[in-house]
Amino acid sequence: MREERNRADVCMIVKNQLWNDARVKKEACTLSEMGLLVTIIAYPEEGCPEREDWDGIEVLRVPRSGSLKAVFRKVLNSAESEKKGFRTGFVSALRRNPLKKFLGQLFHSLLHQSRLLRHALATGAGVFHAHDLDTLPVCAAAAFLTSGKLVYDSHELWLESRRHLMETSRPFMALERLTESFIAPLADAVIAVTPGRAEVMREMYPGMPPPVLVANYPHLLREKPRSDEVRRSLGVWEGPKFLFLYQGILGLHRGLEELMDAAVMLRGLPIHIGFVGHDRSGGVIPCYARERDAGDMMTFHPPVPSEELPEITAAADCGLLLFQGSCLNHTYSLPNKLFEYMMAGLPVLGCDLPEISRVIESHRCGILVDASDPGSIADGMSRMASDPEQAAAMGRRGYEAARENYTWDRSAQALHSLYSDVLGRELPSPSRIEGLRS
Repeated sequence: MREERNRADVCMIVKNQLWNDARVKKEACTLSEMGLLVTIIAYPEEGCPEREDWDGIEVLRVPRSGSLKAVFRKVLNSAESEKKGFRTGFVSALRRNPLKKFLGQLFHSLLHQSRLLRHALATGAGVFHAHDLDTLPVCAAAAFLTSGKLVYDSHELWLESRRHLMETSRPFMALERLTESFIAPLADAVIAVTPGRAEVMREMYPGMPPPVLVANYPHLLREKPRSDEVRRSLGVWEGPKFLFLYQGILGLHRGLEELMDAAVMLRGLPIHIGFVGHDRSGGVIPCYARERDAGDMMTFHPPVPSEELPEITAAADCGLLLFQGSCLNHTYSLPNKLFEYMMAGLPVLGCDLPEISRVIESHRCGILVDASDPGSIADGMSRMASDPEQAAAMGRRGYEAARENYTWDRSAQALHSLYSDVLGRELPSPSRIEGLRS
């Protein structure tokens, strides 16, 4: 089919690897079900080809750095290795200059953006779908140069995220804020993940198209039996233990530091905690566990492809969701893991933030705690583990609520309406899921 048409209808760009990005894959598959030819441009993955066909969707993996950057870095390094002189002094001063980080980031970003733009234009797409703010400039440029359409899919409140506020230099923060304020109102459609985030975006950019809510719900799944093999991989080897699971990025200010302190208070109880996901803390979280002498109560499992995650989730007894309201992005978060826990039939030990508490309280599918207080977390975990029957009842209520209200089928219909409006024609409806996925 691709050889016949020689072009894509939609070009999606994402600045991460695709293998564990469930949202991007779900959206791409939904658009494909509408009869649209989709190309995804993403980061390279070890063992994967630069270009491949994935279920009828073309995937291009574009390196983050190219030959020009390598040459530039080689020149700088060779200059510093020479005997002292003007050239050496200039390069050393450049490396120490406060503007060095900003200029280096800008240089790297421009090189990467130009490479992404070249590949995006080569797809011949009519719609350029930007996943988050870091891909918005290149998608906007591609849409402008081809008179195409621009869709801005804001997974996060990027400018109000804890990671952005902590890791981004002031000049780059100003540049990104200017970028979003200028380009977002020019988009043909804007997507938000939660009602709270959509409202914040409307207040920030009144001239922007009203955000369409495409929530990050999971596919409808069958209830899975708990796998003893998976439980062993999460650290439950012997005896009846209540297994708490945290899935997702291991980062700071997500309540994990407080969870380590809470675990110390629970020592002696038949409780174990499993973690599955990328460690973005630079080893700080596992080290924190060892320093608190809580390492034997925890197992850190490497990240897995999104397709394999449901089986791991179903092996646990309770899901942990301990975001803190340290930024607007967290305050109005409604993470996929909440609904994945519910779809797996797990009760949720969750943080008392607006969007999350609304779901947990309305369906009575978990316990809310103050994620900034280790004592509150420990108390909630103790209550959950001390009454397995009540925990299982919460899990069953969560599963029924997820089946009725929080499946990807609902999000797919919203995406269908949005793309029909953007393209100005009625598209075939994405096939509704018949039965349940295994």
